[in-house]
Amino acid sequence: MTDEIKISRDKLTEWADSLIHMNHHGTLVQREIAAGNLDRASHLSERARKRAWKMLDEMFGYGAEKPIGYCEPEEKTIN
Repeated sequence: MTDEIKISRDKLTEWADSLIHMNHHGTLVQREIAAGNLDRASHLSERARKRAWKMLDEMFGYGAEKPIGYCEPEEKTIN
């Protein structure tokens, strides 16, 4: 049996936009590492990480099940 929930098109579009940004940041991180710009790569990686945690928290809020073995990160690592 599958539980169904309603998610607005606006929320799905917001999540799609977040995924596009995370993918873009990942590409930029790779380029910056290849260029030897590790500080910039670290900054971009952190931006993607924060966006991912925000989206994950929203998905859990909508009822997504937490994967087996999932544990909450320390609060200071999310911000």
